[in-house]
Amino acid sequence: MERIPTDGLNGIESAEYERHFAALSHIFLAGNLLRSCPHPFFRDGRLEIVACQYETGDHGKFHWHPEVTEYEYVVEGSVTYVAAETGEIRRFRSGDLSMVQPGVCVRRLIEEPCRTLAIKVPSNNVKVHCRQCSRECMRRVEPFRESA
Repeated sequence: MERIPTDGLNGIESAEYERHFAALSHIFLAGNLLRSCPHPFFRDGRLEIVACQYETGDHGKFHWHPEVTEYEYVVEGSVTYVAAETGEIRRFRSGDLSMVQPGVCVRRLIEEPCRTLAIKVPSNNVKVHCRQCSRECMRRVEPFRESA
C-alpha cells in the first residue's frame, strides 16, 4: 500500500510493517516499487530504503546491479559478503556500513540472525544472477543461458 504524503512531513511507524517480517525478509519502506506489498511505503525513484531481517542460513545468490550502489547498515548481528570476481570475504557487524558498487557481483552469507537497513541508489529492480550473466567468473554457480 503506497503512502502518499499529504503535507511536508509524513512517516511509517514500525508497528505498521514489523509484523510482516514473519513472511518477508525484506520490507521496502521507500523506492520505486513495481509490485504491491502488504505494508505502507513511500514511492521514490531516487533511492530505495529496505529494512531487512535474516535468520541463520538465509544466504543470497551471487548477483550484481548495473546501475545501483548498495549501502547496508548492520543494526544487529552480522552479515558476510563474498565477492565473486576476487573471492574477497568481508564480515560486517553491528554498527558497520558496507557499500557495493554497481557491477560488483556479491553473495550474502548469514551465519547468525541479523537486522540491517539497506539503501540503494537509485531505486530500480535490475538485478543480474549467474544464469543471466555472460561475464567470465570463477565462482559461477549456474551456466549462462542465452535467451531464446
